[in-house]
Amino acid sequence: MSICEDRGFSPRITHKSVHALTIFKLVEAGLGVAIVPTSLQQGYDLKVKLIELDKIKQKTELYAVWKKGNRNPAVAKVLGLLK
Repeated sequence: MSICEDRGFSPRITHKSVHALTIFKLVEAGLGVAIVPTSLQQGYDLKVKLIELDKIKQKTELYAVWKKGNRNPAVAKVLGLLK
């Protein structure tokens, strides 16, 4: 919301979702626009256009969470990628 407010307007929100695919499907259906993290730009084959908002002051932090002692080899690989 603060991104919009910084530009002098308040959007009229009629639909909300925390699920990326639902958000993209709503946009694809012509029901509006959405601001999503750049991490969601890969992995979806939809007819939407993504534009990077590189001149905004709002930023976010992401965290990785895992269960201590988890012996799944994928955990170690993902943690290695993140470091």
